[in-house]
Amino acid sequence: MSSLHDSAAGPPGLARGGPSYPGLAGAPAAAIRLPAELHHRFRFVAIDASLLPEAAGGPEAEGGAAALLDPLLAMGVRVALLAREGVPHLARRLARGGGGGERAESAEDRRRLFVGALEGAELYGFDRRGAAVALAAAAPPDGRSALAALLARVIAPLHIAPRDWLAISPEPGGGAPAAGARRLGDAPELAGATHAAAGARRLGEILALQRDLDRELGALAAPRDAAWIVEEPGFDVAREHEIESLLAIANGYLGSRASLPEGSSVSRPATFIAGAFEPSADVSRVPELVIAPDWGRLSVAIEGESFSAETSGVLHHLRALDMRRGVLLRECLRRGEAGHLTQVHTLHAASLADRHVLVEALSVAPLNFTGTIRVDAILSGDVKSASGAAHWARFAADASAESLLLVGRTHGGLETAMTSHLRVVPGEAAEGVPPPEAPDGARCERAEGARSIAERCDIGVRVAERLRLFRTATLHTSRDTPAPREAGEALQAELSRRTMGDVLGEHARAWAERWRRADVEIDGAPKIERALRFALYHLIGAANPDDPRCSVGARGLSGEAYRGHVFWDTETFLVPFYTHCYPEAARALLLYRHRTLAGARRKARSLGYEGALYAWESADTGDETTPPLLVTPFGEVVRVLSGEQEHHISADVAYAAHAYGRATGDLEFERGEGAEILVETARFWASRAEIGPDGLAHIRRVIGPDEYHEAVDDNAFTNWMARYNLRAAAAVVRRGVARGDVLARLDLRPEEVDRWRDVADRMALRLDPRTGLIEQFAGYFRLEPFAIADYAVRSAPIDVLLGRARTQACQVVKQADVVQLIALLWGAVPASARRANFLYYEPRTAHGSSLSPGVHALVAARLDLHAHAERYFDQTADIDLGNTMGNAAGGMHVAAMGSLWQAVAFGAAGITRVPRSALAARLPPAPPWPDEDEAIGVEPHLLPGWRHLKIPISWRGRALEIHVEDGAVEIALEGSAPLPIAALDAGAVACAVVAEPGRRYAARRVGGRFQTWEEVTTC
Repeated sequence: MSSLHDSAAGPPGLARGGPSYPGLAGAPAAAIRLPAELHHRFRFVAIDASLLPEAAGGPEAEGGAAALLDPLLAMGVRVALLAREGVPHLARRLARGGGGGERAESAEDRRRLFVGALEGAELYGFDRRGAAVALAAAAPPDGRSALAALLARVIAPLHIAPRDWLAISPEPGGGAPAAGARRLGDAPELAGATHAAAGARRLGEILALQRDLDRELGALAAPRDAAWIVEEPGFDVAREHEIESLLAIANGYLGSRASLPEGSSVSRPATFIAGAFEPSADVSRVPELVIAPDWGRLSVAIEGESFSAETSGVLHHLRALDMRRGVLLRECLRRGEAGHLTQVHTLHAASLADRHVLVEALSVAPLNFTGTIRVDAILSGDVKSASGAAHWARFAADASAESLLLVGRTHGGLETAMTSHLRVVPGEAAEGVPPPEAPDGARCERAEGARSIAERCDIGVRVAERLRLFRTATLHTSRDTPAPREAGEALQAELSRRTMGDVLGEHARAWAERWRRADVEIDGAPKIERALRFALYHLIGAANPDDPRCSVGARGLSGEAYRGHVFWDTETFLVPFYTHCYPEAARALLLYRHRTLAGARRKARSLGYEGALYAWESADTGDETTPPLLVTPFGEVVRVLSGEQEHHISADVAYAAHAYGRATGDLEFERGEGAEILVETARFWASRAEIGPDGLAHIRRVIGPDEYHEAVDDNAFTNWMARYNLRAAAAVVRRGVARGDVLARLDLRPEEVDRWRDVADRMALRLDPRTGLIEQFAGYFRLEPFAIADYAVRSAPIDVLLGRARTQACQVVKQADVVQLIALLWGAVPASARRANFLYYEPRTAHGSSLSPGVHALVAARLDLHAHAERYFDQTADIDLGNTMGNAAGGMHVAAMGSLWQAVAFGAAGITRVPRSALAARLPPAPPWPDEDEAIGVEPHLLPGWRHLKIPISWRGRALEIHVEDGAVEIALEGSAPLPIAALDAGAVACAVVAEPGRRYAARRVGGRFQTWEEVTTC
C-alpha cells in the first residue's frame, strides 16, 4: 500500500478521526450526551457571538465571554467570534479582560482570539498587552470576508486542517438570525469543519468537553496550539524517511529518528550518538556516525492481530511533534479483522534533563471489546548505516537483571550499554502515583537473541478502559564512562523509583528553560514564527553544552546525510544563535574546534602551509574526511575538490570564535582557546597569501561558497574573511588579550604579527569604487551573463541543466557568496555597495544550497527590500517543512535553520553590535559604563504585516528581551550589570541609554527618527 489517508468520517459512533470516544470510562455525563463528532480535540473554534453572555448586554454580562473562552485559549485553541454588528465594541469589551479578573497570562493567550464580522470584513485581533488591534477594515481592497481573511492569514499558515475546525451556531429558535441573514453554519469558508448548534448551556458543555479530552490523555495529548506543533497525518511510504527526519527527537547527546515503533516496510530507524565516529569494517574507510542499538521498538498485537500503520484496518493515523515539550506523539484508530476497534497513543522523548535517558509511553483503549493485548518491548542491535556499513562486532544480552540489558562493542572498540524497563499500569492510575509493575492479569516474560533482547507482556483489557504503559531506556558509552553497563543499571534503578510524571516533568521543565531563552514571537507572520520554532527545536536538540569533543553536523542528529560530518555551516550559521541564546553550547562547539586544531595543523602542513587549515569535512579528530571522489546520479565519477580548495573555513571558524568572545565576555576562552584558534588560522592565511606584482595580497586556486566555480583566484568572500581573521588575530595579540603562556607555547614572534597586518592591509578585495560592485573572483565579470529568471521553472538543479562546463563558464552562482560576505562583514562593506551588490548577485543566484535563502532574507531585510525579504523568508521556512530541496530524508538542514534565526534577529529585528566610540556623544557625561568595547544596537526592519517581534538574546552575561514594533523598540534587561543600548537610524546611533538590570526602556520614532529612550513600567 503506497499511502493511507484519514477518512472524512470514522465508523458509526466514533469521533471523526479523533483521539477520544464518548464511551470511555470516566467520561463526564455531559460529554456522553454530546454527539460523537464533538469528541475531537479541535484547534480552531468559530463561534457565533450571539451565543455569548455579552450578547445580552448589561454590566452583569461583563466578562462572561472571557470566563467562557479563557480556558479554551489557555489550551492553545484559536477562537474566532463572528458577530453581525458591533464588532469593534465587542473587541474592546473583550480587551478589558472581564472587569480585571483575568489571569496574568490571559493577555498572552488572547493573541489566539479574533473578533470579526459575520457578514462583513471587519476583523480584530489582540496584541501582547491584550489590547484590540484592527486587522482588516470594513471594506478591504481584496473584498474578502473577515472569516476568509482569518483563515488565509492565520489558520492556513499554521496548517490547521478543516478536520480540526469547529463552528458553533445558535440552535434553531434560539437567537437564530433573521431570514436571509448569513448563518455561521452555512459559511462556505468553513467547508470541511465540524458544525454544531448550541444554546448557552450546550455551548458551555461543548467547551468543557474540550478540556476533559485533554485531561483524559494527559501527557499523551498533542498540543492544541498549532504554532507549537508539526503534524503528519496518514502513512505514505514515499515520504516516510522524510517524516522520520522532520519529527526526530534529540538532546545533544543522542538523536533518534521518528520511525514507527512497530516498524514498516520502509522504516529506517536510527539513533545517533553525537561525536561517535568510526569508519566501517566492510564498506568505507570514511568515518561516519555510529548507529546505536534501536531502543524504540514497541510492537502491539490486539487479540492476536499485529498492529501496523500499513494495514488497511487503520482508520486514523497521526504523528505530531510537540516542540514546546520536545516529545513525539502518535494517535491511531484501528479496526481489526474481527471488528475490534482499538485506539492507540504513543509518546517518545530524548530527555533534556538527563541526556542518557529515553522515554516511551503507550496508551491502548479497546473501544468495543474485552480481550488480550500483547506488547513486545525490544532492544535490538540489528542496525546498519544507510551506507550499508556494519559497525558492530558483537552484542551480549542479559535478561537476568531487574531491567533489560544489551551491551555492544563496535569494530573500532566503542562499547555501549543500553537498558530498558517497562511498566504497565491501569489507565485510571494518576500520573503522580507510583505504579505497580503490572495490573491483574498481566503476564510478562523475557527473551534473549544473538543481537537483541525483549520483554513480552500479555495483558487483559476491558472494553472502554484505557491501558497505559511506560518505558524508560538508558544509553551509556565508553566515551562517557569506563563502566557503561554499571552506569546504565544504576540510572535505570533510579528511574524505576520515579513516575512517568516525574520523568516527563523534568524533561518539560528543561525544555521550558531553553524556550525561555530562545523563543521568538512574531505577530502577523504565523508561518515564519512556527517555522522558526521548528528550527530552534532542532537546533536546541542538536547541541550538547557538556561535551566539547563533538560538534553539530550538517544534518544535526536527525539523519545520516554527509555521514554526520561537521562543515563551515556550524560556525557560520549555527554558532551565532547559540552565542546569543545558548552560550554554553556555543562554547562547547568552539572548544571542539580547539580540540581539533592538531588535525587542522596536519592538513595545513600536508599542503605546504603554516598554521591551521580546518578540514572541510571534520569528524572526531579534525583530519580531512571529505571523500576524494563521488559518483553522480548519472554514473559519472567526479573529483571532489572542496576538501583541497575550500579554505575559507579557517576564517569562518576564527570569525565565530572572535564574535563569541565579544558577545559573551568569556575572557577565559578569549585569552586561551580563542586566541590560539585566531593565531593559528592567521598563520595559515599569512602563508597562503601571495604578494603579487601589483603589490596586493592574492589567494589563488580556491573555492568560495559558490561551489559551482572551482580553482578561482581571489574569491572575494575568502579574501575579505581572511583579512578579518588576520586583523582580529593581530588585535588579540597587540591588545594583550591572549595569555602569555599561550603565545609562548605557540612561539609567536612579533614579526609574524607585523606580517599579518601587512597582508591584511594589502588584501585584494576586488571592490570597484565606481560601481560599488565586488567581483566574486578574478574574471567573474568576464563570464557569460546569466539570469536565473530564465530557468524559473526547472525540474533539476541548475548545474545539471546547464552541464558542468557551462556552469563554470557562466555567472550562475550556487549560493550566497558576495551576499554572504555582506551579511557577515556588514560594517566593513561601504553602505553604498551593499544594495548594489545584492541587486547584482541576487538575480544570478540559483540557491542550489539550503544555506542561501536565509542569508538573502537577512540582507534584503536590512536593506528594506521588502519583496525580496518576504520571498526569501518564505523560501527558508519551507526548506524542511516543505522539503523544497527534496532531500529531507537524509536529515534536517540545520544550517538553514540557523540562517532563519539570523534573518529574524539581525535582519528584521536589526540587532547589531555598536562600538563604544559611537555611543559617547549620545550618553550623559560619565555614565556608569561597564568596561566593555561594544554595546547592543537595534535598528528595526520589520516586514510588512509584522506587527510585533519579541526576541530574547544573551549579551555578556545579561539577558535581554527585545520588543520591536512599527516605530518603537522596547527592551527589558536582566543581569547584574548595566548595559549600554542604542537605537539606530540608517546605521547611525540616534539615541542611547545605559540600561539598568530589572528595568524596561522604550525608544520611539518621531518624524521617522528615534528620539530618546524612556523608562517604562510595562513592556
